[in-house]
Amino acid sequence: MKKVLLVIALVLVIALPLTAASYSKTNGVGVGISLGYPSNGVAFKYGMDDFRLVGTLGWNLSGNTLIDLEVGAQYDWLEFDIEGVPFYVNAGITGAIGVAGDDSFSLSAAVPVGVSYFFEELPIEAFLKLGPVIKIIPAVGVGFSGAIGGLWYFE
Repeated sequence: MKKVLLVIALVLVIALPLTAASYSKTNGVGVGISLGYPSNGVAFKYGMDDFRLVGTLGWNLSGNTLIDLEVGAQYDWLEFDIEGVPFYVNAGITGAIGVAGDDSFSLSAAVPVGVSYFFEELPIEAFLKLGPVIKIIPAVGVGFSGAIGGLWYFE
């Protein structure tokens, strides 16, 4: 799985400068896909300038929980350019609830830090996020989460 994420990240780093011209952050409702650990699935965001409500509904790759619902909030707090291509560093807090599987219920909290890129001509966001996870239920523990994906915004 780590190799797949690395390949996708490299493709994004190479492809994004070829498609970028200027910045146009997308607001509204976005729906797409999120590939990562511990959850893969359908991603959604509601963007309001620098603040976004986020979520993923998908299957869990760790533990006995099969289906997760992640919900949280993030804030774009830093902007930087790589050869004129704008990227945005965002941070937030996300809670995950396991809803199906051997563990009928699980709960965890994450503090992800991510990088987002918004395409100029299309209402698309590409993102990469990584962060620590605190597992609360069924047992207290720590872990790691990460995802790469894309969203199409309906404006």
